[in-house]
Amino acid sequence: MKVRILATLAMMMFASVAFAQDEGIAWDDLNEDQQKVLSSFAENWEQFDADRQKRLSMGADRWAKMDSDQRTAAQQRFRQWQDLAPERKDQIRNRYRQFRELTPDEQNRIKDNFRRYQRMPIERRQQLRDTFRKMTPEQRQRLRDRATDRKHKRPSSRD
Repeated sequence: MKVRILATLAMMMFASVAFAQDEGIAWDDLNEDQQKVLSSFAENWEQFDADRQKRLSMGADRWAKMDSDQRTAAQQRFRQWQDLAPERKDQIRNRYRQFRELTPDEQNRIKDNFRRYQRMPIERRQQLRDTFRKMTPEQRQRLRDRATDRKHKRPSSRD
């Protein structure tokens, strides 16, 4: 579960929701910091599609703004991502795509739930994980359905 959460956060951090433009970004149009971070791509830069160039340039901007602790944490998350099986990476990418398709309210609800989970004592988190693991797929679905029902009933109970 912890690896899944870290991998998901890593994906959120490095994923870009920007769409490709018709034109790419010329190497000379990158600022000095971006060129420094992306120097290993200099020779092949013009061969990358516009979307990849944009994602890399945005990632280089984020990297340049990080302090050393943030960079160390990002490197650790990236190593964890690299160590995942291809099937697991695909699963995480699919979940991220599903998350991005949610409404902003749904995304915020999920983020709030995650923050609440992170604030729980470790023992309580472990207890929740154990309980969830012991559930059948049907029980898990009923739990999700109940949470969805509660979410939809909240606004109407205030009227």
